[in-house]
Amino acid sequence: MSTKVNPTKIGFFFVLGLALGIAGLLIFGSRSVFHPRQKCILYFNASLKGLSQGAPVKVRGVTVGSVVEILIRHNQAGDDFSMPVIIAIDKKLAQTKSDEQFRFGDQSNLDRLVGRGFRGRLDSESLVTGVLYVGLELVPNATAPVFHQLKPEYDEIPTVPSQIQQLLANLSQVDLHGLSENLNRLVGRLDSSLGQLNVAEINASLTNLLRAANQLVTTPNLTNSLASLVQTLDHAGALLKRIDGRIDPVADSVTNALYDAQKTLADLRVAIQSASALIGPDSALPSDLKQALEDVGNAGRSVADLAQFLQRNPNALLIGRKQRKEEP
Repeated sequence: MSTKVNPTKIGFFFVLGLALGIAGLLIFGSRSVFHPRQKCILYFNASLKGLSQGAPVKVRGVTVGSVVEILIRHNQAGDDFSMPVIIAIDKKLAQTKSDEQFRFGDQSNLDRLVGRGFRGRLDSESLVTGVLYVGLELVPNATAPVFHQLKPEYDEIPTVPSQIQQLLANLSQVDLHGLSENLNRLVGRLDSSLGQLNVAEINASLTNLLRAANQLVTTPNLTNSLASLVQTLDHAGALLKRIDGRIDPVADSVTNALYDAQKTLADLRVAIQSASALIGPDSALPSDLKQALEDVGNAGRSVADLAQFLQRNPNALLIGRKQRKEEP
């Protein structure tokens, strides 16, 4: 005999199993159970267009958390219009990605990082899509931190303007109106200066100058003068070669002549000495012959002096004897 199935028990077990399944999904699907998170708040003085809930939070490009909530105002002064953003940092993930310097969850460590220039800012994932994310990094020479919370509710991380904001701020400081006026004045001056130029006269002067230069270059006199100059230089070169070829033989001839003259004078000097012995005081030769021999001796000495001078100055036969400068 079969037992009757109790629908109440079946419904109870069904409901119990469904509850356990939902609880398991919540427990194992939530990262907060195994990955504790630290919530922080940041106040941005800019539009949050392009930033959405769940957007990544990155430390120097490395994802360590996500955006939890985007608000318009929260726990700030009445004249403070900065936009608050609440983020959640995965502390375990941040610890695995870095060392103790970026350990979150410790207020003293966060204060130390903020003192060293730890700031948050909005960065762009893509310039085409305009999607933003929250970037955290150490900014060198960062300005003093500014906090916005009236009551300490979250760990607050100060922010700095994004690169696009800084660019727009620099552009806003440029005096575009003054720059435009200066350019207009400059264009006006150039226009007036160009208007004062007599272009036709300048063109005519340049044309005349080019025509005169052309005539000078193509004139027959200039061409003939250049040709004559070349011919003269050729003749001068040939003449120098001839002179150079003749100087050496002349010098050799002069040297040989001087040698022969010196030898002849030596023989003549011996003959004169012999003749002098004949016309001495005790000589029987007449006085006329003695005078004639003395004259011949003087002439021989003159010839000897001439030979010695030509030996020292062989060029004297060609260029003559140089006159000595009179001493003061």
